Amino acid sequence: MITSPVSIGQKPQLFVDNHLVEYVNFVTRTLHQAKKFDGNPILRRDKPWEILPYLRNNTHVHWDEREKIFKCWYEDMAWDYDLFMRKQRELQGENRREVAAIASYEETIDNRYLYAESADGIHWEKPGLGYRTVDGVQTNIVFGNKEHGKIHSAGILKDTIDPDESKRYKAMYWNSFESLHDSRIGVAYSPDGRTWTPYEEPLRIAQITQRQLGDVIFLSADPVTGNYHLDTRTRAMQEPPVNPKHPGVPGWGPAHFPHDSWRVSKRRVASSMSRNILDWPLLQDMLVPNDWLDNLDDEFYGLVRMRVGDLWLGLLPIFKRTANTVNLHLVHSRDGFAWHRVDRSKPLLDIGDAGAWDCYMAEMGNAPVFLDDEIRLYYSGSNLHHDWWMFGEKEGLDVPEASPGWNDGETAMGLATLRPEGFVSLDTDAREGLMGTHALMSDGCRLVVNVACQSKGFLEVELADANDDVVPGYERRACDTFSGDATQHVVTWNGKAELPRNVLAEGAKLRFFSRFCALYAMRIVD
Repeated sequence: MITSPVSIGQKPQLFVDNHLVEYVNFVTRTLHQAKKFDGNPILRRDKPWEILPYLRNNTHVHWDEREKIFKCWYEDMAWDYDLFMRKQRELQGENRREVAAIASYEETIDNRYLYAESADGIHWEKPGLGYRTVDGVQTNIVFGNKEHGKIHSAGILKDTIDPDESKRYKAMYWNSFESLHDSRIGVAYSPDGRTWTPYEEPLRIAQITQRQLGDVIFLSADPVTGNYHLDTRTRAMQEPPVNPKHPGVPGWGPAHFPHDSWRVSKRRVASSMSRNILDWPLLQDMLVPNDWLDNLDDEFYGLVRMRVGDLWLGLLPIFKRTANTVNLHLVHSRDGFAWHRVDRSKPLLDIGDAGAWDCYMAEMGNAPVFLDDEIRLYYSGSNLHHDWWMFGEKEGLDVPEASPGWNDGETAMGLATLRPEGFVSLDTDAREGLMGTHALMSDGCRLVVNVACQSKGFLEVELADANDDVVPGYERRACDTFSGDATQHVVTWNGKAELPRNVLAEGAKLRFFSRFCALYAMRIVD
C-alpha cells in the first residue's frame, strides 16, 4: 500500500500495472495487439548470394538519427543441408539422436551477417559494401568471413552510453571457424554498423571466457543508470540430471519435470548487468516459466527490454514446443529484474493466419522504434515451424517441411505498429467508470493525456489533494469534457490548463471519469 506521494516528475506514465492506481470502478485493462502492415513482409531473400536468410530474434533494426535512416542487420545461415543429411546418415547409434550441439550441423553452416538500410523503414536497399564478394560481386555481407569466422545469433546494440564514436554500435555473437571445438562468444564494435572490428580482449562472464551463452543474445544500454544489460540463455540450460530408467522420445530438447527445481530444463531467460561490455557478473535466471500459470510446454525464448519513464517494458517470445511455434508477449517490471505478464491470454504480436508468411513464428530481436506518430515493431516471421524444417527429415517427421526445400518456406521481416504509448489502455464501457490515482508529485504544471473516446464517449478529470479534498476550481464539473481521440490532449478546467504547483509539490490525486473511453497514458509537464 502506498502511503507517501509517488514522484513522477514529467515522465510518461503507462498503465500496464497498478503502480499509480489507488482504486477503480467499471474499468478494465486492455492489451492492444500490434497492427501488421498490409505490405508485409518488407525484407526477404532477393539476392543470389543469400543462401538461407535466417531472420529470427537475431534480426535488428535501429533508427540512426545522425544519418536519418533505418538500419537493419540479419543473418544468413548459409547451411548446406544436403551435406548435413549425408553426414547424419553416416552416424550410428545414439549420436543420431543428438540435435542441439551436433558437430555435423556446425560443420555445414557458414553464418554471416548482412546489412540493409531504408529512408522510410519500409522500402529497403542492400548496398554492396566491399567486405565480402561472391562471384566477383560486392555484397551486403558485413560480418563473417575467413578472417572473422562464422557470426551467428548476434545481439546488436546502438550504444547510448559509450562516448567513443568508433564504438557506437556493438555486437555480441556466437563465433567459430570450424566446429564446436573452437567456438566462443565474440564481441565487436562499429562506428556505423557497416564495418565491424572484433575486440582483442576476450568476453568474460563470471571469469569464464568460453562459449557459455545460449544462441539468443539481447544487449541493451540504460542511459539513466549507465548500465548495460545482457538478457540471454545459459549454454547448458537444457541439460538436467536424467534418470536412465525413464524412456525418451526423439526431438529437440529433454523432458520437463513440473515443480522439480533440480530438473529445470525449459528455455528461460538469464541476465547480467555491467558497466563494461566485456566483463559481466554471473548470469542469473530471471524469467522462468511458471508451472502453476504457464502451459506444460511453454518456454521463454529471450527478453527484449526497454525503459519507458520509470517503467521497464519487455518483449517476451514464448515458444510452444509441441506446436513448434513462437509468438510475442508483453511483460513489465519496476526494477528490471522481477517481470510480470500483462495479459497471459493474449500476445502483443501473434502469428498469422494459416498459410500466411508468418503463420508459425513472430518474434523480435530489439526494442521497437519509437516515432512521434507511431511505435514500429520490426518483427521476424516465418511460414516454417521452429525446428521441424531443420531436423524433421532427420527425425522422420511426417510434415511437409521435413524434406529438402522445406516446401518453399522462408523467414522474413515484417512491420507492425501501435499508436504512441499504445501498448495498454484503461477502458470503460456503457457504465461510467472511475479511476483514482495515488497521490502524485510533479514539477510540471499541465496534465497531458493519451486518450481515445468512441462515439458517445467522454473523459473528465478532477484534482484532489493528498487528503482527498477536491481542489477548488478543479472539480469534475469545471473540467472541459473531452470526447475525441488525441495522443497529447491537455486537460483544462473552464479553459485553464495550469495546475496548482503547491498541490503538486505536496501530493495531488487525479480522478478520471469516463464512458466508452480508452486512457493510454498520462504525464504532467511544463
